[in-house]
Amino acid sequence: MFHWLWITVWSAIVLPLAALFLSGRVPQWMRRQSTPGGLKVKGIAILVLYVALLIPPVTAMSGMRSEDADFLRMVLVPVAVFGGNGLVLGATLCERFNRRDAERAGSSVVRSTWWEGRA
Repeated sequence: MFHWLWITVWSAIVLPLAALFLSGRVPQWMRRQSTPGGLKVKGIAILVLYVALLIPPVTAMSGMRSEDADFLRMVLVPVAVFGGNGLVLGATLCERFNRRDAERAGSSVVRSTWWEGRA
């Protein structure tokens, strides 16, 4: 029962969130501090994390031998979680470096950050 509940709730929360990021329909403060490409990478990272956290209940319900299921959980879940977090970190760093380079070049196309919009 817990596995079905986990899959249902996790899918109901994370899949719409990933779709919003991939389509760019996020709050204005997120659009100001991020580029459209960065939002798409973060949406892909959310999908990677979605798949990673579905592995434990799926392996438990599949009827696999416990050794095989444990091996899949020990290998795939950490790799996918670190991969998803790495995508988010990479997108964030890329946006910051691009913003810094644009500021140094004196470009007027620099996006403002969320804390600058509140002043």
